[in-house]
Amino acid sequence: MKGRERARKRGFNKEREFSRRLWNMGFATVRAPASGSKARLVVQPDVVAAKGGRIFCFEVKTRRRGPFYIGEEQVRKLCEWAKRAGAKPFIAIYTKRRWFLVPLEAIEKIEEGYRIGKEQLERALDLKDLDEIVSS
Repeated sequence: MKGRERARKRGFNKEREFSRRLWNMGFATVRAPASGSKARLVVQPDVVAAKGGRIFCFEVKTRRRGPFYIGEEQVRKLCEWAKRAGAKPFIAIYTKRRWFLVPLEAIEKIEEGYRIGKEQLERALDLKDLDEIVSS
């Protein structure tokens, strides 16, 4: 398996794991990845989760270490989907053996797209925080 294909497979596995973790926390989830497919015009997040009338959408990223970069088009599509659905958008990052949930408004705009660095990860939410948002 080539490096790029291996990375894609690891990404798909993490999307499934993330969706399963949310499901086990009582969220209704749908995994609907479009990246890498030939559906360039599709506007949808990697994972959608709902609980208690609240809707969340996630672009899922995984790397061993940061910083993390997200393309402008991915962020635009996530924003568009969230706006239409009335959802709260996040970038869900798996690194250091845990999940970090970075609200879209916390990511840093750079010339080539967006960046999530150490500062954003330090302020990121975790899965328990997401459950508390629903309860409040």
